[in-house]
Amino acid sequence: MDIAAAIAALSLAAETPAAATQAASAAACQTFTLSSPAAPEIVRWWLAHSRDDHVRVCSGPGAAAAASAEPQYSGESAISRSGAVCSYAAHILTPSGTGPSRRLQRYDRTEALAMIAVGDAACPPPHELARRYIPTYDLTPATFESLLGFWAAAAASADTFAHDLACCGAGGAAAAGAAATGADAPSAGSLAAHATALRLRATIASGRMQAAAVTRVVRVAAHGLQRRYALFIEDPDSRPPGATVYVVYVSRWLRGSWHISGISDVAP
Repeated sequence: MDIAAAIAALSLAAETPAAATQAASAAACQTFTLSSPAAPEIVRWWLAHSRDDHVRVCSGPGAAAAASAEPQYSGESAISRSGAVCSYAAHILTPSGTGPSRRLQRYDRTEALAMIAVGDAACPPPHELARRYIPTYDLTPATFESLLGFWAAAAASADTFAHDLACCGAGGAAAAGAAATGADAPSAGSLAAHATALRLRATIASGRMQAAAVTRVVRVAAHGLQRRYALFIEDPDSRPPGATVYVVYVSRWLRGSWHISGISDVAP
């Protein structure tokens, strides 16, 4: 299998009819730099007093947005590149104060790093529907690329997925073993995880997961030298579309191989 092409398929997800429908009802957004003539004063002040390259200002969807409704602001850095991965930092901004003292400020200290693996291609602009950057939290570009490669292989083969899940005693496999041997009854959570794993494997076997986009990657708590990440992946069978996503927990020890340590499905 061409892993580079599979990674591109995951992070450069093609626009679907569902995505086009969402785009039609999505917020109308504008991007301003410090040199933009039409930049609102509140945005101009923030850019003059921060390290952000630009601010994205979004209004509510369509005509439903009242003229008095507060826009949504986010600060973003310029795009940078590390090997085959392009990225930019983003964070939420909120207005405070009134009149001449009205200013933007950081909503919290959380910083999302939006990434995309492009191989030798040029970095695409942010916020394209057809080529989507993936929000990530607390991981490096090298780890991002490695995780996408691991998942691309698993999403392309039900046997590879089953091996990656069963190799290290993941919850779904453990629940299945307990049920088969008559050991202590597995918990409702274990049974649910096992059912989700079976459903995900069937979707992989059908070939439908290869086109499912990874929508977010988050580092989660782990012990010692272990590293653990959660990949949020579109569920192509959810009804209505987008109602649920798979959460695939991927772990490894220092210098070890990736394996799947847990699976769930949640509302996005």
